[in-house]
Amino acid sequence: MFTNVLLCTHGSDGAKKAEAFVFEKLENDPNLKVSVLTVLDEDWRGMTGDDWLNSSKTHTTFLDHVENQMNEEIAEEWQRIKTSYPVAERVEFLQSTGNIAQTIAKAAKTLGCDLIVIGPWCKPKKFSIHSTRMGLRDTMKNKDLHPLLPCPLLIAP
Repeated sequence: MFTNVLLCTHGSDGAKKAEAFVFEKLENDPNLKVSVLTVLDEDWRGMTGDDWLNSSKTHTTFLDHVENQMNEEIAEEWQRIKTSYPVAERVEFLQSTGNIAQTIAKAAKTLGCDLIVIGPWCKPKKFSIHSTRMGLRDTMKNKDLHPLLPCPLLIAP
């Protein structure tokens, strides 16, 4: 039925459910084209704090460090996917920065996707100072995404 799927993931528990759903389908359908998209919210570079204490060079150096850290975490997530699902070697991995909903819709349209798959919202686990969970925790509201959709959206069970 669907031939070109955009899988949106960022390593959350919900996103992992979407990954499992899509890669199970990919194993059963070798003609299915899958693109994996990870979106960095455009607002992350607006991080501030006690910037009035720092020079612009210090601020830029810090933002570059954070960007490198996020890129490393995304690469680790993609490697986790490839290790967990050997069939993932056949998919295209994409990273983009922007408004999450707009970026997903634009990527689906550009790639000619006929289905977008995202994970369900999962209740966050209690925060612990000893938490080893790294990565993106960005979310979006359905009302922001739905009007932009160029194709059907499936929220993985």
